[in-house]
Amino acid sequence: MIEKQKIWIVDYGMGNLKSVWGAFNFFGVSVVVSSSFEKADKIVIPGVGAFGQAIYNLKKLKLFEKIKDEILSGKPTLGICLGMQVLFQFSEESEGVEGLSILRGIVKNLRDLSPNLRVPNIGWGRTNLKKSQIFTDLQQEEFFYYIHSYYVLPEDEKIICANFSSENINFTSAISFQNIFGVQFHPEKSGLKGLKVIENFLKL
Repeated sequence: MIEKQKIWIVDYGMGNLKSVWGAFNFFGVSVVVSSSFEKADKIVIPGVGAFGQAIYNLKKLKLFEKIKDEILSGKPTLGICLGMQVLFQFSEESEGVEGLSILRGIVKNLRDLSPNLRVPNIGWGRTNLKKSQIFTDLQQEEFFYYIHSYYVLPEDEKIICANFSSENINFTSAISFQNIFGVQFHPEKSGLKGLKVIENFLKL
């Protein structure tokens, strides 16, 4: 049952976690927001801000290796926005800083896609969904809420399970690989559709 689960929301000083906590708490699960390592059934890595600062904070809190070990051991993990980006190797935002490197690929500036693109990308965006456990009972096309300036470019395109698609701009919106899930949008700010993504993650 969903309610029996303990969810660890990693607090590493990157963004307001109240809305993320509220979205998971809605389903009656035990939610712990902590900057210390927590034994839990699932891990949620949220975050808004700079890639380099995120990695610095994770290391300072001695969470970098612990989170990596937990994910590699098979722990179901959801990365949200910056929390998805840190799962990859490097970011154009912070040269020379290596991410968790659990997934191969880089994080690129949205301006690389089009000089006319408004950055940061803020607001509701059309998102084309592919088959994934976190998108069960959702339509092939949904709208989710975004606020970001960078996007992930995975080395293996097969892990991409959703794409942002609007005004001829396309980029990776979500990834799925074994026990690892990541979304560039904010499910906690995306209404009922976002809650469905969270519910599907909890049902894994």
